[in-house]
Amino acid sequence: MGMPNELVFVRHGQSEANIIQSADKKGYDHEHQDAINDRPDWKQRLSQLGIEQAGQAKEWIDRNLGGAASFDIRYFSPFLRTRETAAYIGGTECGEWIHEDRVVERSWGKFGALSSKEREKKFAQTAKMYKQSPWYVKLDGGESRYEVSNRFRDFQGTLHREADGKRALVVTHGDLIGIARYNIERMLPEQFEEMENDKTQTVKNCSITQYSRVNPEDSTDTRKKLTWRRIVNPTDIESSPYNGEWIELPPRAKYTGADLLKQAELAPRLLEVEQRQLQ
Repeated sequence: MGMPNELVFVRHGQSEANIIQSADKKGYDHEHQDAINDRPDWKQRLSQLGIEQAGQAKEWIDRNLGGAASFDIRYFSPFLRTRETAAYIGGTECGEWIHEDRVVERSWGKFGALSSKEREKKFAQTAKMYKQSPWYVKLDGGESRYEVSNRFRDFQGTLHREADGKRALVVTHGDLIGIARYNIERMLPEQFEEMENDKTQTVKNCSITQYSRVNPEDSTDTRKKLTWRRIVNPTDIESSPYNGEWIELPPRAKYTGADLLKQAELAPRLLEVEQRQLQ
């Protein structure tokens, strides 16, 4: 069993919570901040702009991918904002969608229900650790990206069983798409951090991340693994990573002992003097 011939991830449109988060990043409190933060994350709705963005994503998918209805299998995260997005990009002519709990947003727990200032105050140690290690650190009452990665890998098993050689569409969340990239492209934690810190690769609302086993330049060339990737922002085409072009992924990396020792130098040794008396 193999992966789908084509695997497409779509992030949901702008949500009302995204508006609150944007205000927080700009340093001010939105007047509806408390009401939004008190609502469970899975119940956050699309904003009016988010609905427009979903319409733009539908236009791009219809024009470039044959429409959502052309996919063999379609999954959605059961959060309300992703249900809405799936409905808008699929339209009334689209067939059935399958709800998939393993592609829901990462749980931010108590940490996520607070403004950045409140996080620094109430969860200072978590905030510090999260900045230092965004892949492994577990949020208070929530998940680490490593934990989400485990459930995504389990979902990959389902794709092998249900979508081998097919075309699959997944409407999900920005964090999940980044974690999917980590797994599909077999990144190291430092490579994930580099990707996340690269603002040109930010997963924007309704962005489309497309993987293919079939060579985009030669339909007779089908590989065993997902080998090509492109990322398109239908709401702002010019901001698409790598100009929205197809990128051939490198083969799975294998490392020598020398490579591993070089990688270890990412973190300088802090104890230079041997402490033999402690042994």
